[in-house]
Amino acid sequence: MVEEKIAKNEEELIKVAEELSKNLTGSEVLCLIGDLGSGKTTFVKGLAEGLKLKEGYIVKSPTFTIVNEYPTERGKLIHIDLYRDKNFNVEEFIGKGIIAVEWAEGLKCCDITIKIEYISEGRKITIIYNNGHTQKGHGKA
Repeated sequence: MVEEKIAKNEEELIKVAEELSKNLTGSEVLCLIGDLGSGKTTFVKGLAEGLKLKEGYIVKSPTFTIVNEYPTERGKLIHIDLYRDKNFNVEEFIGKGIIAVEWAEGLKCCDITIKIEYISEGRKITIIYNNGHTQKGHGKA
């Protein structure tokens, strides 16, 4: 299944991610694809807001740390950035929480792929449910 959304600004991009977070079961791998500055980290901020990020935590890009982990009311959010290390073992985190991977082109373990593209109206977000996942979590559509 594929969904397309348009976000005119960062606030709308965050809202799209918050909406998606409502349907996550807690163990998905979300693969974010988009150009530099397209909004991948902003999307993860929206996921964190939707999952009710614990007070005192701020979502930041893990470009230099590769992995940032955040506690939420719905479990752990694991934010991985493959920009500097395309061979990083994402699979070792599967089952430990919701995983959001930036620069995930070619990654095989994606349950949901989120493509963010610049368009004249703002950003086009394409959400692709892979591996039998649907909008409501695990299971066939």
